[in-house]
Amino acid sequence: MLYGLLDQAAESEAQRVLTNAKFDSIAEMNAAMPAVLPFLLRLAVAPQVPERSELLDLLVTVTEFSEPVDADNEAALLWFGSDNDHPEREQCRAVFAEHVSVVEMLAEGLIRTDGRATLRRAAGLL
Repeated sequence: MLYGLLDQAAESEAQRVLTNAKFDSIAEMNAAMPAVLPFLLRLAVAPQVPERSELLDLLVTVTEFSEPVDADNEAALLWFGSDNDHPEREQCRAVFAEHVSVVEMLAEGLIRTDGRATLRRAAGLL
């Protein structure tokens, strides 16, 4: 299904897939995200990808959800669980760090400065 994001004729379906990915996969930051993330990064640098801006927003969201949860913040632990319970957060940060040159290029292309900083922080650039 992810390969369909490269097909210009499937632009409306690509948008639907990205929207669903935002709300279904990201909300729980599930174990599949670290495996899918390298592919999403490669797609995000391809200018021909339909709804590329949606994909960039999705990547920023992934970086936000992959940030460590403060173990002393009871409310955060209640909402998001501990990092020990969600190793996919650290795994996603490792993927961003592994693809640091792509992340830096994507960050430069973002209009929102907070999104730039979030991507750079996830890759260990800040």
